[in-house]
Amino acid sequence: MGTKHYIQLTIRLLLFSVNSVAVYMSIRYNYLINSIVFVLVLLFQAYLIIDYVKNVLLEVEKSIDCLLHNDYSNTISSAKRNVPLYNKTALLQEKYRKQSLRKSSEELIFVNIIESLSIGLLILRRDRNHTIEVFQLNNAFINFLQIPKMYKWSLLKTRLGKLNEFLEEWREFKHTITLKINKKEETFFIKSSITTTNSYEYCVISLETIQQLIDKKEKEAWYKLMNVMSHEIINTITPISSLAENLYSILQDDPEDEDTVEELAHGLQVIKRRSSHLTSFVDTYRKLAELPLPAKEQIDLNQLITNTLSLFQGDFENNAIKVTVQIPDNSTVLADKNQLEQVIINIISNCIYALSEVNEPLITIQIVHERYRTHIHITDNGIGISEEIKANVFVPYFTTRKDGSGIGLTLSKSIIEAHNGSIHFVSSKGKTTFTLSLYT
Repeated sequence: MGTKHYIQLTIRLLLFSVNSVAVYMSIRYNYLINSIVFVLVLLFQAYLIIDYVKNVLLEVEKSIDCLLHNDYSNTISSAKRNVPLYNKTALLQEKYRKQSLRKSSEELIFVNIIESLSIGLLILRRDRNHTIEVFQLNNAFINFLQIPKMYKWSLLKTRLGKLNEFLEEWREFKHTITLKINKKEETFFIKSSITTTNSYEYCVISLETIQQLIDKKEKEAWYKLMNVMSHEIINTITPISSLAENLYSILQDDPEDEDTVEELAHGLQVIKRRSSHLTSFVDTYRKLAELPLPAKEQIDLNQLITNTLSLFQGDFENNAIKVTVQIPDNSTVLADKNQLEQVIINIISNCIYALSEVNEPLITIQIVHERYRTHIHITDNGIGISEEIKANVFVPYFTTRKDGSGIGLTLSKSIIEAHNGSIHFVSSKGKTTFTLSLYT
């Protein structure tokens, strides 16, 4: 409160104290009438003090009530704001009003972001009593499922069908699910994540069509491919362009000088070399684009791997590489012999490169049969594949080798996938394993 209010309150309290002494003295000396009068005055003074304090705090109480109900329409006049208590109350109101506006703006942006997503998004939350409610739901989600937009969980869950089987467990998961929508079956990729706060537990469910995932992967693959191709082409063309310009200026100066002829010859050799590199680059791309369909037959894996390893016998001896092979008897696989041999050659070639600076280098080839599939594990104890390049290992033309074309593993992946198989790797420092999985 301000100085004025403190003075008024002090005067009222002093008068109340004086009157209290008068009441005490009147009662002590048996002045009955005086005692009654002083008591009535005392009660009136008490009423005035209470009413005064109430009036002083009324504006503050009103403002607090508005804040409790998120009502920011109440304002305190500039005249009253000269009083420190009223001024602080007004500042508090202004602070919460700004916070409310900022929160509303952020919520609007949050909703707009969710609505702009092409993937379906459903956010549920539940309290400590496990009461679930819909926190957010975007249009993509309801469009996928062809259902109305409902924010009452008891109504929405009746429209989700098989999705409820996953949501009831309230856990993190990734799954592919087939739903019947308007009498047509469609496959979706569904993923959830759980976030816990002080008051609520949130479950965020995203829904994507399989076609969306395919399109996304295709765009990523094309971006990586075009990035590598443009880099390779520019690196080849730039020195040719610069050299051609330099040779032209030399010809302009003195076309018959012997030094000029020698420089021209050297320049033409460089142009030829770079052009050959670009031609080779295009040829490797053609190999990828025109990979023939595999001519499958039953192949003896023992014989295939023995023949393939014999091609590297000189490399193994020169680099002191030990090779161990673990192949069960009568191991066969349905594949194109030449193409599968090329895949194994590419992987072993990478193994040899990875073992160039390793003591006691070792390559292990192991065949493991399952019911319908055969797995070929090729392991080396080399330098491993760093985390930075793992995502690019199968990208066309990506290589860390000076003499590498960057097509070996890409071609290997294309061959194995053409066999309806799969290829993947696991790598850490000191151990890298490539696994080829094919139908038996």
